[in-house]
Amino acid sequence: MARIIKIDPKKPDVKRIKDAAEALKKGGVVAFPTDTFYGLGADAANDEAIKRIYAVKERDYDKPILILIDNKDRVSKYVKDIPQIAKKLIDKFWPGPLTIIFYASSAVSQSLLGRGNKIGIRIPNNPLTLLFLKIAGCPVTATSANLSGKPSPLNPKKVNENLGKKIDIILDAGRTAGIKESTVIDITERPPICIREGMITVKEIEDFLGIKLRRGGL
Repeated sequence: MARIIKIDPKKPDVKRIKDAAEALKKGGVVAFPTDTFYGLGADAANDEAIKRIYAVKERDYDKPILILIDNKDRVSKYVKDIPQIAKKLIDKFWPGPLTIIFYASSAVSQSLLGRGNKIGIRIPNNPLTLLFLKIAGCPVTATSANLSGKPSPLNPKKVNENLGKKIDIILDAGRTAGIKESTVIDITERPPICIREGMITVKEIEDFLGIKLRRGGL
């Protein structure tokens, strides 16, 4: 069974977060709150840990997994280049519920990419999540803490009911504020493609960029 670590989101206990981060760095799988839903985290540089994520979620290996980082300066390590349009989106919407898809660099594990060569990256707008990412010191997988195809969980109780026997730790900070998932934009295409419309609307992005986006799908 997963060990439940209760955290006050307003006054997080750093030692408790370190416990979760250390478990993650040793190959563990940790459920944690974000600015949208509860996520399922593993060290995104650890192939065996990534395989555990797929197994826990019963997810098709052809489907890529996004990553979370704590600082936009880290983006360059994981992508081949950062086009000007991506820089604009980063400055405007990060931290926040916008995932940007880039061409992945060689630093990204192929296990995250499905059959493709692209990686989605996001910086969440949640102080607790950012602290967890900073202490972990590595990119962390950013898939929702649910079985594949099931609703994304807002509360740790639901995570425990569905995945508690399969994962190592649940960082319990209560209910998240998520109403929708993050919006996903693929900037490797011209014009960019909205893969998923989430908390940030397509119109908001189009108005900001002054262009029309194409529509796609995950």
